[in-house]
Amino acid sequence: MRNLIGARRYLPAVLAVGALLIIALIAIPLLVVHRGHTGANPAAPAPTPSTSPAPIPSGAVTVVQGARLADGIEVGYPHTTIGAISAASQYLDAVASTLDPDYAASVMRAAGDPANSSLPSNLASSTVALRAELRLPATGILAPPTSFRTVAQMYQLHDVSADSALVLLLASGTFTNAQGGIAQTTGVFPVRMNWTDGDWKLDHIGGSGQDYSALEATPDTSSAVNQGWNALIQPVGGDGS
Repeated sequence: MRNLIGARRYLPAVLAVGALLIIALIAIPLLVVHRGHTGANPAAPAPTPSTSPAPIPSGAVTVVQGARLADGIEVGYPHTTIGAISAASQYLDAVASTLDPDYAASVMRAAGDPANSSLPSNLASSTVALRAELRLPATGILAPPTSFRTVAQMYQLHDVSADSALVLLLASGTFTNAQGGIAQTTGVFPVRMNWTDGDWKLDHIGGSGQDYSALEATPDTSSAVNQGWNALIQPVGGDGS
């Protein structure tokens, strides 16, 4: 984990961002791998051949936007593999970028697979636990500029079919505390997407039983490309920040 600290006295609070990934893993299998992981480094798994009749992207893709908004996030993605990648990246950015339990639950009500009815409450509980670990107030509006921002930057595809895909996302996260101290982290998020009720829905994040630690890399580097990662390109007018 790379830590960029605004001032030395903010170090304890800023470093607490590392607990984000651990807390999420306890409350809901949100993240399987994060930078700083220790232990054996298994060989990188090869992508599973697709049974989908649609063409499967093999390089950088331009993220497509959803057709409409629901609870502040885009939904209504095309029934294509790029649609699944786009939905996965946007849903991850939303659920892993909030410190508001109510918003986390609302995202899952809009984007979660209805067959996994525990997602909204699990995400809300995870966010409450995260605030506690970051030494933030348990409830209420947080003093600016306190925030956590996650951005999916690269992807891999595994276990793809016409109505399901395991989208691996290489994402960066930035925590800013109330004093302006900043910490950064990078993680691999396995996101299972299902085509349900005419849209791509998030079934779960993590919990695949596969160790993806061998795929850790800094996004948008030659090392990441050599590990099989492909770039996610924001559409013109999209949020590329």
